[in-house]
Amino acid sequence: MLNNYDNDSFLKELLNDFRVESIEHYESIVKGLLDLEKNDTAIKRQDIIERVYRDTHSLKGAARAVNLPEIERLCSTLESIFGYLKKGEITLSSQLLDILHKALDVLKILIDNLSDNKQIKVSANSTIKNLEYIVKLSLQQNKSTTGPETKNSSRGNQQESLHQESSESEVTDINGGSENSGEKEVEIHDREIEKHDLYSVRIPTGHLHQILSESEDFIAIKTTLDYYRRCLENIHVKHKDEELYNLIKDLISFQKVSSRMIDDLIINIRETLLSNFSTLFRIVPKMVRDLSREYSKEISFNIKGEETEIDRRILEDLKDPLIHLIRNCIDHGIETPQERVDSGKELTGRIDILIEKLIDRKVRITISDDGAGINLDNVLNSAIKNGVLGAANADNMSKDDIISLIFKSGVSSKKFVTDISGRGLGMSIVAEKISNMGGSIEVTTEEGKGSSFTITLPQTISTFRGVLVESDGRSLMIPSVYVEKAVRVSKDMIGNIGDKSVIKCVTGETLGVVRLSTVLGIEKNVGVRNERETITLLILTNNNKRVAFITDKIVGEYEGIVKDMGPQLKYVRNIAGVTIIENGRIVPVVNVNELIESTSEKSESYERFQTLSTQDNLPDNQKRVLIVEDSLTIRSMLKNFVESAGYDVMTAVDGLDAFSKLESENFDLIVSDIEMPRMNGFDLTKKVRQKKENSDIPVILVTALESAGDMKRGMEAGADAYIIKSSFEKSNLIETIRRFI
Repeated sequence: MLNNYDNDSFLKELLNDFRVESIEHYESIVKGLLDLEKNDTAIKRQDIIERVYRDTHSLKGAARAVNLPEIERLCSTLESIFGYLKKGEITLSSQLLDILHKALDVLKILIDNLSDNKQIKVSANSTIKNLEYIVKLSLQQNKSTTGPETKNSSRGNQQESLHQESSESEVTDINGGSENSGEKEVEIHDREIEKHDLYSVRIPTGHLHQILSESEDFIAIKTTLDYYRRCLENIHVKHKDEELYNLIKDLISFQKVSSRMIDDLIINIRETLLSNFSTLFRIVPKMVRDLSREYSKEISFNIKGEETEIDRRILEDLKDPLIHLIRNCIDHGIETPQERVDSGKELTGRIDILIEKLIDRKVRITISDDGAGINLDNVLNSAIKNGVLGAANADNMSKDDIISLIFKSGVSSKKFVTDISGRGLGMSIVAEKISNMGGSIEVTTEEGKGSSFTITLPQTISTFRGVLVESDGRSLMIPSVYVEKAVRVSKDMIGNIGDKSVIKCVTGETLGVVRLSTVLGIEKNVGVRNERETITLLILTNNNKRVAFITDKIVGEYEGIVKDMGPQLKYVRNIAGVTIIENGRIVPVVNVNELIESTSEKSESYERFQTLSTQDNLPDNQKRVLIVEDSLTIRSMLKNFVESAGYDVMTAVDGLDAFSKLESENFDLIVSDIEMPRMNGFDLTKKVRQKKENSDIPVILVTALESAGDMKRGMEAGADAYIIKSSFEKSNLIETIRRFI
């Protein structure tokens, strides 16, 4: 149980985290408003509005978590406004943009005030009232026809007075004795701690990070010594000089000692940045409680070993994968009370987390539940259906092989798809993030008894490792964590789709093939390119996207550190920084995330190969998707998304129009809204399922209806997936479509 001082320290830590997060959201909202003024197209505006809506929603939730009601109220009002804009219920007028900017000025004051020791109280009341007033006018304006000029003039006067009102905010100084007394209490606590722990020193975390960064510079000395040693060895081999041989032996001995000293120094400094797991798990019990209520389940949650320490940066990156696994245990694992009673179990299910420090500077986290276990038949069928596994290979797979399939993108043990489960994406992302942290994850499961997920991670962040490659005469470093494999293939294995080159993998997946130097804008150097009949490919992966990059040469793997390129080169695309190798040679480090995005954005990045393979290397016939949506804006947006993913798309304005098209056209999948005139999405889904020739067509419902009851209605109607518009992402929809066709 926390004492008052520990609780105060925890709250201060939360506020520090909130300040950082709030500034990021604030800057994103400001950029969104500026972008809205620049973009005229409805689709671009809708994307921007969605992004700003998410930022206001996230900031509202964060403010509520740290008990900042004024920021929460203001963000809630902003969220409502962008919700109306998303639905097209109000229009984005210049007047509305003006008052939104003024509201953000107040928001900035509220955020800045958090770091002000005077703690000046700022009220957002007048700003909120002004926002609500202009929204009311906008709603009325949209619902009514255009009135006479006098009416418009009146409205203009009202809005003008509104701008004057919105520029004012109520500021009250509440300083007094309470502030001084609070400082005295902290000073007393500080003195008490110093009495009991004379060897403790308080150092800001930022200072420790700076010391660690400077100590990691010594890694360059290690690599330089190794480079000179190899140079001397080559000279000795040529000249057989005995004196030189003795020098090499002394250098090797010095290199070993200095390397050990450098490694020990870095390890010890890294250990000062350790933080225990309790800081992460403070938020988890409430989450488990809330989710157990949402799913109508009884769950007991237990944690052991939360005092175990791990690098604070790893702990932060671990947050999302850990929460996903716990949600998985609640949603997929633990049965309903009635199901547990029927199977002879206790009414209340268990989720246990055990954290252990291992002897090799690693930490093991085991998350287990006593639920139904993973349905291996569902996993196997999902893998076959989604093309991850060939049906002919399924019979020879062991239990462990089948379990490992849950980490493949698109594979799920759950048949019904929602925003948070069943799409087969979560576990693949969990595995990827853990791998990026230098860790591993293993799964054991037993039908009817439960499942366990065991994560093993380094206790501190390891030194950067990268693969050095050459492309058109330039040396480039690729972070090893993104490298799936390096292969050499013959040119006739590469085919063309339009103006893009592709290669078909053994698994059947088609990968884009592109020259690394072309994406990076490196000038073509024919003299150094490999003109042999074989091509060296480096397959890189990030966020479930894989691309094969052509390189001229793979030199090897190096240890090092990444340095930024300074403020002047801060925004150089596709480059994350530089590293130093050998005798001080500076090599650019590629930003793989941006590199893959750049590849998908530029068709000219791909190049055609004249030696084409047969038509077998090309993908199957284009699939057809029917999009059913009554909103013209959203219909156009969805059509654009799905067409850009490579599908043939037809649209319908409501359920009746869609069903009519189904009578005369063939489709592989339906994406439908729910709330529509003439025939809603629930009724459309039922009619599709009732008609024999259409009964197998997958139906994805994309809707604003968030309640569990609505989701249940969708499942009962026969829908295969249910995506909430409030948390809608383009990738969610496309990945869900790919899961079914």
